[in-house]
Amino acid sequence: MANLKIANIKSTRICAFCRNWYDPANAAIVPKAPQAGFFEYDHNARNKCMLTGLDQLSWASCGKFSCKF
Repeated sequence: MANLKIANIKSTRICAFCRNWYDPANAAIVPKAPQAGFFEYDHNARNKCMLTGLDQLSWASCGKFSCKF
């Protein structure tokens, strides 16, 4: 798992935090201190992007990001 401090989660554009990245149980994300912006995510997780239909790594990003929180 990789530690990541996010000041503004809506501007991260990391697939693990996108609603189009198919992870319905949010198994790749572990909130450590969400009020302070600390999240941990599985850097090696791979799930399907619902927009492109391709498998994406959790750390990938694109211009069609839509925050799941």
